[in-house]
Amino acid sequence: MLLEGKNALITGSKQGIGKAIAIQLASHGCSIGLNDIVRDTYANETINLLREYGVKVSWYKADISSKMQTDKMIKSFSDKHNGIDILINNAVSSIKKPFVQITEDDWEFEVGNALKGYLFCSQAAAKEMIKKKTGGRIVSISSVHSFVAAKNDTVYGICKAGINRMTMSMARELGEHNIICNAIAPGYIDPGELPKQKEHLRSGKGYADNAKKYIPLGIGGKPNNIAGMVLALCSSFGDYVNGQTITVDGGLLTRFPVPDQEQSEDELNYSNYASSKKL
Repeated sequence: MLLEGKNALITGSKQGIGKAIAIQLASHGCSIGLNDIVRDTYANETINLLREYGVKVSWYKADISSKMQTDKMIKSFSDKHNGIDILINNAVSSIKKPFVQITEDDWEFEVGNALKGYLFCSQAAAKEMIKKKTGGRIVSISSVHSFVAAKNDTVYGICKAGINRMTMSMARELGEHNIICNAIAPGYIDPGELPKQKEHLRSGKGYADNAKKYIPLGIGGKPNNIAGMVLALCSSFGDYVNGQTITVDGGLLTRFPVPDQEQSEDELNYSNYASSKKL
């Protein structure tokens, strides 16, 4: 097992990419802390699933746009798990509006959860890692939208670009404490769950074909594609990878620009956190 004895806190992890990351890390012996702003049926199903791997699982209700809540969450996680080895910044809630319609409230809302929250979660986790003198890994989920622009993604794209730059600064300043920081920029990732007997259809013909025609590999992405990269970065395979934003998109960016009309039809939001975050 690649992460036996380690522990990881994953924000926005009751569904979608966050859930896939939790399962991947737990399958390699890592204890898990789950977070979202509501504990519902989806959250309970994920908790029960993770416990089948025989690892410690804990739950934290917190809005990552609130520093007070995230400081409390990370302190509680560290106390319960005797430290924090891995932080995965994944939670996000996006507002899609034309540039001229963006309000101050829209800005404050999205920057709060999609950039500010990442910074202060990382800061609190880094302080715990430094205090314990154990080093650690911090991985933040960015997006291909950090590199290219599409209609109605202004604030979202700004936040994701900020994550890439923040990751560089974190790597520069935290490296001396053996805290390795990287970001992952997913492309079209479908976070939904199909019945097990139909899961094989997700990347097959007739499934999100309009999006797949822009992807050189000709298949859509799945949460496990991102989870696998997270595992690599958090294990010994990632020991010398630091300050990077790694694109996991099937080659999508080699085909940009994607026509806005086509993109809006098939854009697959890679976090279900937004579905539970109330404006």
